Amino acid sequence: MTNWLDKILSKAKETKAKLENAFKKSELHNADLWSSCPECKKMFLGKQLKQNLYICTQCDYHFRIGAEQRFKIFFDNSQYEIIPTKKLGEDPNKFKTELKAYKDQLKSAKKKTGQNASLVSAHGKMNGLDVVCSSFDFKFNGGTLSMQSGQNFYEACEFAIKNKVSALTVFITTGGAALQENLFALYQMPKTILGVQMLKENKIPYFVIANVNIGGVSASFGSLGDFHIMEPGKKTIWGFAGRRVVQGTISEPLPDDFQSSSHVITTGAIDMIAHRKDQKNIISNLVTILLKKENIQHSTVQTTFEEAKVVNQ
Repeated sequence: MTNWLDKILSKAKETKAKLENAFKKSELHNADLWSSCPECKKMFLGKQLKQNLYICTQCDYHFRIGAEQRFKIFFDNSQYEIIPTKKLGEDPNKFKTELKAYKDQLKSAKKKTGQNASLVSAHGKMNGLDVVCSSFDFKFNGGTLSMQSGQNFYEACEFAIKNKVSALTVFITTGGAALQENLFALYQMPKTILGVQMLKENKIPYFVIANVNIGGVSASFGSLGDFHIMEPGKKTIWGFAGRRVVQGTISEPLPDDFQSSSHVITTGAIDMIAHRKDQKNIISNLVTILLKKENIQHSTVQTTFEEAKVVNQ
């Protein structure tokens, strides 16, 4: 027979369990059903945003999108194959803070994105041209360059050379090198530079399209393209150190649009600003010029540059 004390203890355990469950993080289903524009705050249905290539219809803000969305937009009929790469060891420094261990951050990022690193590469057709495309995903630890990301890019260069593709394009949305991997991440800078050099030696055009390009990536393969293109917007960034670091270093006021596409193009660091809907045609036409191939696209090269010029203005 249960006495009164057992009943009280049983109720207390039930209450404790309910409280613990109340504070547990739960997965939001249909979290991407609605999205808000970070610039003008306009609300979109996920389906609407996807149809408009993840661009705000009110202020033209270009949302930061992941590798999967990039590939589906860039490749013909959204058909592509992910390039398999050698798997490297993780967390070489056994990095850990009071908040979270790096290995747990990686585990969470992999689950969120379905990728093995912040940068992955794919192979497919782009306006009929055989190409390789690499892309960062900002949701994977801020798109930081890790050992695995560097390996993935290097092997994408090797794949492009082996299969004699028409071009390699990299979409950059990154926070720079992964500080948790320290020198191991910095080693990826010369490694990726070597990959780009191999492309150039084999006369394979290399294009850089950036939304956010800073830190170790901008100091390596992010600034070595045959052409450098940025997406429009005040929140696009191209530079090495961030705005606050630069301002603190030089102790001088900076323009409001500092490091944004509209500012960077005036410095000569990039070649053009291109709307997301035009990027595919621009790249295919540039490849046509560089490799002197028959232009598969109906739009002329002159039209492409005129469209880009309008965006740049």
